Amino acid sequence: MVPRLSLSNQRKIQKERRKGKGRNETARSLHVSVNTVTKYTNTLIVDERPGWMNRKGQSQLYTGKTLKKVQIEIKNKTYSSAIQLKKALKLPGSDRSFQRFLKANKIGLHKHRRVPPFQPHHIQNRYNFAKETISKGFLPELCLFDDEKTVRGRGPDKYYRSLREENTPQPESKSRAHPITVGIWGCVGVGFKSKLFVTDGTIDGATYTDAVINGLSKAKMDPPLDTRVLLSDNAGWHKKRDEMPRIERAKIKQKFLPPLSSDLNPIEHVWALLSSKLYENCAIYDTVDSLRKAVIKAWNSIPQESIDNLVLSYGDRLLECYSREGKMTKYWKDRAG
Repeated sequence: MVPRLSLSNQRKIQKERRKGKGRNETARSLHVSVNTVTKYTNTLIVDERPGWMNRKGQSQLYTGKTLKKVQIEIKNKTYSSAIQLKKALKLPGSDRSFQRFLKANKIGLHKHRRVPPFQPHHIQNRYNFAKETISKGFLPELCLFDDEKTVRGRGPDKYYRSLREENTPQPESKSRAHPITVGIWGCVGVGFKSKLFVTDGTIDGATYTDAVINGLSKAKMDPPLDTRVLLSDNAGWHKKRDEMPRIERAKIKQKFLPPLSSDLNPIEHVWALLSSKLYENCAIYDTVDSLRKAVIKAWNSIPQESIDNLVLSYGDRLLECYSREGKMTKYWKDRAG
């Protein structure tokens, strides 16, 4: 049975609950049971002064002014969670009550997210990588950047084009589900563009290793391959234990960018150039052979001067990442089009 508490203890329970504390937390702080807190949370407490009731419902914890503050803060900044937003506004109450408040007002933070949900360790890894690379000194002319992607028979895909030009017709939004797809791999550097590797299936560890060895070991480049460094992202198939010795035996020096660092990889912009040429005039490819030929043609049509400019921007990317202490750079927005 729930014990009967004095008016002062009942007020203490309701005072703690109005602050937004949960039932368990309130019970621990006041040394009472959870059932007692549940009973007296919404109990009307009549004070000595007649007609005055010391009751404040949970719905009054966040008012209309709070809602306006939340809307303004979301509009000006980007938040990945309700807890992060609540801390930024220094609001009272529990995290759960604030989440209910956002749900009741139909506010979804994921709709306003412009960048990936970075965690502190991701930011620190990016900052350390940029700091170490800049301190040791590097030459973008000796860097090679590779990546792979899936190309669909009808755009748009993730990096299909930059729609900054006016009056540019946009492909249908439903085309992402087009069944005709191919996987491609490419590598770029200053004065170098590898042959495009195209496969009908998905690119796994063995396929990726074959593409790297065939695309780089026999390629002619100046400076030569043994003086260059291949920079790849952190995809799982890039680090297969069974396949990495093959890359080492081919005398290819490989280094990995930190996680969530697509803005540091210039080849992402090369994919955007390829897709803009591939889906020009809303082109549609209904067979694998036609898509394969079109992808190779679009890759070969990318001027080497444009690739050189993108690769040489690697230094600016690192400097901006270092100056922003590992946070997302402007190259992410430019890359996404």
